[in-house]
Parts: sequence; structure tokens; C-alpha cells
Amino acid sequence: VNINTASAEQLAQLNGIGPSHAAKIVEFREQNGPFKTPQDLMQVSGIGQKTYENNKELILVSEPE
Repeated sequence: VNINTASAEQLAQLNGIGPSHAAKIVEFREQNGPFKTPQDLMQVSGIGQKTYENNKELILVSEPE
């Protein structure tokens, strides 16, 4: 899942990321610009090390088109 381009619905498919966290990811991205590294996901409120570790194999980061 590319966290810079995925919709909230796509983000909600990640382990431990429900609709509310997915919406926070999209909101964070809109306010702060694209994520530079997968680890930047942990800057989003409510997403910690455990959630990141459970998803790090699934997270992609590339610039939006």
C-alpha cells in the first residue's frame, strides 16, 4: 500500500488500521505533504511502533503522480 496515494478505504486494509486511523493518515498527508519514509507513518496520532511493525512489509512510499 502506497501511503502517499492510497485512499482511506485502502489504508483501512492494513493490520490494526481501521477507518478512523485511515482518515487520520489521509488528513496528516494533506496537511503535511507526502510521507518520505514508511517510518513517518508513526508521526500520525494513534499509530505507534507496533502498528508500524505489523505493516512494514506492506507499506510503500513513493511520490504522488
